Amino acid sequence: MKEPLRVHEKSALRVAAFLDGRPGHEKQTKSILTAMARMTPVDIRFINIQPGSFLKGLLDWVRYLGSRFFLPTGLEDVVSLDLIIGTGAFTHIPMIRLKRKCTAKLVTCMTPAFSLIREFDLCFIPRHDRPVPGKNIMVTTGPPICPGLTRAPDPLKGLVLIGGIDRRSHRWRSDMLIEQVRTILTKEKALTWTIASSRRTPKQTIDGIEKLLTQTGHHSFYRAEDTPAGWIETQYKENSFVWVTADSISMIFEAITAGCRVGILPVEWKSQRSKFKRCVEELIEKRWVSSFDRWISGNQEMTERKELNEAARCAVEILKRWWPDRLK
Repeated sequence: MKEPLRVHEKSALRVAAFLDGRPGHEKQTKSILTAMARMTPVDIRFINIQPGSFLKGLLDWVRYLGSRFFLPTGLEDVVSLDLIIGTGAFTHIPMIRLKRKCTAKLVTCMTPAFSLIREFDLCFIPRHDRPVPGKNIMVTTGPPICPGLTRAPDPLKGLVLIGGIDRRSHRWRSDMLIEQVRTILTKEKALTWTIASSRRTPKQTIDGIEKLLTQTGHHSFYRAEDTPAGWIETQYKENSFVWVTADSISMIFEAITAGCRVGILPVEWKSQRSKFKRCVEELIEKRWVSSFDRWISGNQEMTERKELNEAARCAVEILKRWWPDRLK
């Protein structure tokens, strides 16, 4: 479903933002636009892309190849767009097809397919993806996410965020994770802990955590499907300490960006060359986050908060390249 362009001020940048239904992807796109809106007027039209499948992906490629010879039809009011932006592989070809109808700049927050990179005016790519240098490439420290709500954290409250199964990157061990959580609750008895699962968390892990909490008393557990939109952002605001499983890269950077003290719960990586493993190790080495093993041995305290606002840095880069007068 497409929302019509709103009536806007003459000076507003006209933006088409493509959303693919994946919260992590949509958060990056919206964060950059939120940061831009704090610097200059923007008028945004959101375009929702249906969840991907092999057949849809194949059809998109057919349309993409066809659009090299025939302009896409529809969306006749987009010729005056200034910017097209989106995150996620299934947004790329629809965005490219739209760009061919107008003079808008085309931006994405991830690595496009090799054959599509040249189509984009700017790609924000996290360092752990090891992007090839290029004029249309800007390397980021993790995904661009806004700091969000002003923090008033409780020094006696902590948060544990649990990821789950991803058969390509790591082996998930429920018993190991439950023991890690037990250790945190035992060592930090003075804190009240909130524990939350993700949609990838297996039932065995959820059952084990719920059983553990019946033995500990004053801590809370929330299943992902029971948390409303915006719940996690509120938790970042209220909790001083956040432990995140190493597979949940987006939540790690969200917690860092929110200004929390962040610790990493290890997982068993399938490949020693995993880009996610490399990312976590770099964060630990630079002391942006704390290692669970070092923390439990007494060799490292939970890290002090770091300043990180990649969404604002990306927004500045967009304006600096094409509308520098809006930064004055």
